[in-house]
Amino acid sequence: MDKIEFYKQTSQYTDIGRYKKDVTLLWEQKCNKSLKQLCLYLMNVTLHRVILQLSMKDNNLSEYGDFSYVDYTTPLSEDDIFLTANAMLGEIYRRDEKGFYLGRPANTRINVTCRYVSILTSAILKANNIPCRSRVGWARYLGKYIQNHWINEYYSDKEKRWIMFDLDDLYDQEFTKLEMYRKNKIAYEYLDIRENQFYTSAQAWLEYRKNYNFIESFRVLNRKVDSKMLIANLFLDFYAIMNLEHHYYTLPIAFDKEKYIEKDLKEADTIAKLLLEPNKNFEKLQQIFHDTPKYRMLTSPLVVKEDYSQLIVAKNYKID
Repeated sequence: MDKIEFYKQTSQYTDIGRYKKDVTLLWEQKCNKSLKQLCLYLMNVTLHRVILQLSMKDNNLSEYGDFSYVDYTTPLSEDDIFLTANAMLGEIYRRDEKGFYLGRPANTRINVTCRYVSILTSAILKANNIPCRSRVGWARYLGKYIQNHWINEYYSDKEKRWIMFDLDDLYDQEFTKLEMYRKNKIAYEYLDIRENQFYTSAQAWLEYRKNYNFIESFRVLNRKVDSKMLIANLFLDFYAIMNLEHHYYTLPIAFDKEKYIEKDLKEADTIAKLLLEPNKNFEKLQQIFHDTPKYRMLTSPLVVKEDYSQLIVAKNYKID
C-alpha cells in the first residue's frame, strides 16, 4: 500500500465509529478546513492536567474558560479512562450533547494530556481523508525544559511534504504558547513546526548516545528523564509511524528492564537511525515491526513480561 494512503487508515485508537458525520461537519463547516480553527475547538473540549493544576492556584486563565464549576475531586487526568478517539468523542457528547463549540464550560471538558489531543487530531483529519499521523518526541517550546510531547504530521498534497504541527491546548507553565496565541502567531509557530523546535524521539535518543549529559535538559511534567523514558518514547514513535498510537506506559518486553546492556542500546540505535527518515525507511520499518515479535509484545500496568512466558516458549521467540 502507498504510504500516503496508509496514513488515511485508522487504528483502534483513531477509529471514530458513529462520529464520522460529526467530525466531517466540524472540519468542513465549523473549522472551514483550518487547523487553527480546529485548535480552538479542541481547546474547548479538552483540558490538560497542567491547566487544571494552575487553575487551583487562582491563576488568571480566562482564555481557557470559566473554572468556577470545576470539581477538583474528579480525576486530575482521565487518560486511563478514554484511551481511544471513539471513547473521547463519546464522553465529549455525553457531557454536552452540543459537542464541539466555542465557549464550552470548563467543567464539561475531558481532562486529557497531549497524546489524546494528538489522537483526536489524527482521527478527525483521517475521517476527512487527510493523511495524518501522531508523532512522539520532545518540544523545545514548552518552557525552561525540553518536555515530552505528542504532536502530529499531515501530508500536504499541495506542498508534497509532511508538515509537523501541534494543536494541543497551548499549555505550558510559563504561558509562552498562550502569549503567542494571544498575538495570533500560532499559524507561524505551531502549524508548521521546524526541526529546531522539536526533537523527534529518534533525534533525542541519538543525541543522548553521543552525549549522556544531553538528558539533563529533558523533563516529563517537571520530573527528570532517564534512558528508559527515552527508549519508551523511541518505541512509542515507532508504533505511531506504524499507525498504532499506544499508551504512554506500553513498552516492548525486551526493553522493560532496569538496566540496559550495550546490545540493547545498539538495537535502539538501529530503530532510531531508521526513524530519522521515516518516509524513506517506511518499508524497512514495517518489515522490522512485522518480523520482530518482541517489538509487538508489550508490557503495561496490567501486563508484565512473565505473562508472555508460555507464548515465548511455545513459539520459540528470541527475546533477549
